[in-house]
Amino acid sequence: MSVSCLKPLKEYGQILLAVKMWCSVVFLVLISITIGATKNIVCYYDSRAANYVSATFPKNISSTSCTHYVYDGVGVTAQGDIRILSNYDTASGFDEFQNIHRTKNVKLYVLLSSDRDGGKNLTNAIAGRSEKLVNSVAIFLEQYNFDGVEIDRRNIDFDKSALARFVNRLRSRLYMINKQLSVSVSAQFADAYDITSLSLYADMINLHAYNFTTNTANTVANLAPLFSSTPNNVISVNSTVTSWLAAGARRNKVNLVVATFGRTYVLASEDQRAVGARSTGPGEAGFNTKRPGLIARYEFCNIAGEYNSASDSVTATTYYFKGKSWIGIETEDTLVQKFTYVLDSSLGGVAIFTLDLDDTSNACGNGAYRVSDLAYQYFGSE
Repeated sequence: MSVSCLKPLKEYGQILLAVKMWCSVVFLVLISITIGATKNIVCYYDSRAANYVSATFPKNISSTSCTHYVYDGVGVTAQGDIRILSNYDTASGFDEFQNIHRTKNVKLYVLLSSDRDGGKNLTNAIAGRSEKLVNSVAIFLEQYNFDGVEIDRRNIDFDKSALARFVNRLRSRLYMINKQLSVSVSAQFADAYDITSLSLYADMINLHAYNFTTNTANTVANLAPLFSSTPNNVISVNSTVTSWLAAGARRNKVNLVVATFGRTYVLASEDQRAVGARSTGPGEAGFNTKRPGLIARYEFCNIAGEYNSASDSVTATTYYFKGKSWIGIETEDTLVQKFTYVLDSSLGGVAIFTLDLDDTSNACGNGAYRVSDLAYQYFGSE
């Protein structure tokens, strides 16, 4: 064979070698990305905590290891304007929250229309002043330097088509200013949402899988059963997550929201205390939060020694009782089972609702902000 014929073959072999090397590099990069990928750990901060007697400020939560932080403290008007809910927010709350940026590489969101704002104004603004609200959100995010907004739609007094159109418009506007979008949803009302649209346009869907019944009902109920206990008792974390996924939600966008607080009830009878027993209403308010029917983790740990407990391995729940007082709250064991469920289900991650209701002062003896710490142990270095 002539030299002139060998030269093209040699060049061809060099090209093949280069292509193989390039493919190997791409493969290794993809593998490293997969191995090094972390799940979302979304952590909420409720600015009401700044006004408690034993207050929690944004600077107090900066030691936690979350990937996203959500500031709960902003509402809207029915005309589509942003409404500040507390003077603390603009006086120092927003600025202190932004300091988290300076200590770590995280995303900071603001929650639009919290439970303090009801939600009706947001419903009306989405239905009638959608374009105005889109612009108001964009301006607010840039003014206060938030990385994104979370639309709180845990109630169901809205038209799901109007919400889908609004999320689409807001997504387009936020792309222009490099901001992100997430949506808070109630786990048990899958039919109330256009799940395909939310999954397409939102960066995250935070699924609040707890409070399947309210503590104003006439029976006591577990806060967040992981699985159903009987064929007739179908409402659970698993059943609602399954419904959302079956309806088209993308697994990698769904974050399972767990509650740091407990729900409290007053039993009608001390002798009837199993799940489903009659209740006369919400339990006594916590010494610091002062919200009937709710108890922060640090408040519970101060009285936990006075209570007996009962656990159910089927539902992965534990409740506590003393006299007519009944409390449903997550334990470390039940939280670990939910975190394992997130991994097994290949969900996007978890969300902690809220940091200020977690064990902020190490009252339980396992370290401050134990719920977010457990989440980091499971997802932070996956």
